[in-house]
Amino acid sequence: MSDTRARSSFDFLAWALGECRTARTTGSLYLAGRPGGVFHLREGQVIAVDGPGAPGADALLLRSGRISETDWSAVLRTAAGGTAPHDELFARTGIGGAELGLVTTMAAQDGAFAVVAGTIDEYAVDLKPLDVPLPIVPALDPGLLLAETARRIDALASLPTPVSPHRERLAPVPGVTATAAALSATRRDIVACANGRRSARDIAFLLGRNVFPVTVEVSRLVGDGLLTVADPTPRVTGGPLRPLRPRAPEAGRTAVVTEPKPPLPRREPGASGVTDTARPQRTSGWQALPRLLNRIRAGPGGAAQGDTEDDNPPPKGTARGP
Repeated sequence: MSDTRARSSFDFLAWALGECRTARTTGSLYLAGRPGGVFHLREGQVIAVDGPGAPGADALLLRSGRISETDWSAVLRTAAGGTAPHDELFARTGIGGAELGLVTTMAAQDGAFAVVAGTIDEYAVDLKPLDVPLPIVPALDPGLLLAETARRIDALASLPTPVSPHRERLAPVPGVTATAAALSATRRDIVACANGRRSARDIAFLLGRNVFPVTVEVSRLVGDGLLTVADPTPRVTGGPLRPLRPRAPEAGRTAVVTEPKPPLPRREPGASGVTDTARPQRTSGWQALPRLLNRIRAGPGGAAQGDTEDDNPPPKGTARGP
């Protein structure tokens, strides 16, 4: 893992969150990159972090078995009707405010680590707040979140063999399965999930655990010779490749020639007329990031239908500067 790359992303995140805290921003800070993420803010304080780099609070609760899919669906339905998700969750599962606060805070800290461990290319601030089913209560101060993120980056970089949570694919060392019984339960689970195609982030999602502790344990397993970083180059089958040719008809049979099927009809863009009247729906979380950034790149003339001009547009720009 490149410590310089992580430091560059951390410095930019610290600047962006500092600006939002000073402006007491309520909305979403979108960070495009690999993997990127979204920081949900309320008056400059962080209430949640979403993104493809780390499991959210809902995923952690579901994967760990603390709540069921049925309970979570019911929580979302009642939240849409005005009931506080925390109250409905407690009524159905018995998860209280202290436990839920711990899970949501850990998810936000893990999401911030995942963003900083990757790269940040562009950013944008959307002043229209999105609905967050499980916000952190009380909201998390950006300074505290940044301090914890810096501690995690330093802890990972201090390991003898630090592994990126996103880039390296892990594979077990041949023969390690024979000694897997002597490993701890956590290590056995990680080794069982390492198949040469999964990263530490993939393993964390699969196990329903935070990315940072899984990445640390993966790095230690690599240092102990129990896991190895898989070769990123694809394997080529041995022997010369032969061109594909039509199979000759069997003896005694004549080849049957059939008329080619007519081509499938082509669909012309806009032919249905839906785009003439439909208004873009507002998506939630990091899934709205590509469309938001495309609208920003297009400028005022390329604004999406239904958007209005604003005398004070929200901040936007690249990681090199606003």
